Amino acid sequence: MDLNGLVLFVEIIKQGSITRAGTVLGKPKSTLSRQLSEFEQTLGVKLVERTTRRLDLTEAGRELYDQSKELLSELSDIQHSIGAYQRQPKGQLTILWPQELFTAQMAELIAEFLQTWSLISFCGSQYNGATPLPDFQYDLQFILHQQPLPASDWIARSLMSIPHNIYIASHRLNRSPKTLDDIRHCQCILQTGEDEWLFRQDQQIHTIPVQGRLTLNSPDMRMQAAVRGLGVVRLANYLAEPYVRRGALTALSFSEKPVADTLSVLYRSRQLPLKTRLFLEHFQNQVGRLYSTI
Repeated sequence: MDLNGLVLFVEIIKQGSITRAGTVLGKPKSTLSRQLSEFEQTLGVKLVERTTRRLDLTEAGRELYDQSKELLSELSDIQHSIGAYQRQPKGQLTILWPQELFTAQMAELIAEFLQTWSLISFCGSQYNGATPLPDFQYDLQFILHQQPLPASDWIARSLMSIPHNIYIASHRLNRSPKTLDDIRHCQCILQTGEDEWLFRQDQQIHTIPVQGRLTLNSPDMRMQAAVRGLGVVRLANYLAEPYVRRGALTALSFSEKPVADTLSVLYRSRQLPLKTRLFLEHFQNQVGRLYSTI
């Protein structure tokens, strides 16, 4: 059944005339009259006997009106209730982000957001290793990647670039690799699923296989292992910089530069629920705080 036609029919009967219904619905009388006729033709039954002065329901019209008016009222209540989610942010927000993404700063951003919007609850998960596929259980997925993301129906927006470098303990500098080919034979400290490092020279990307006997999910643990001299490690510059200043780590220099990570956000549709849109705007407004850390 045509729901628009049903709404039009019920409103005409409630108002007692096509003219008054046209005023309520904001439509010309001629348009409503034509649409009512089309609705009757679709149903294959006469609903209203029309004269110049009055409308009389047929038996079928009376039964349809009696059964439909409460249903349409309930649908209107449901629409109003659902619309409240767009007028006032509430409900649970579920977000995925990489373990390597500014843990302290992300905690601050989340706390500030929840303090601002008291009706929103938050469920956050972190991933490490391989780039996760889009997952419908998340409202937003923040993804770190070096290569372009696989094509999908999801919306992907790049947010920032995070420079990386190759580091070694300063007291092991005399045993550091001098070329990219040397890295192939080094003991590397790896994250889960990592078996290659990417380097850029001009517009070309070079893929260097890496291997090692120590694999750790935590970037902080990988950094501490590097400080202890257990191998070379690829780290975000903002994370390693305090240890470089302290003299514990040294950034290695090659003619090719390590490819930076790109932080992108993925979401299912351009029509975001209000709670999701507000968090994404909050993150983007505060992204300068993350840049200042890089």
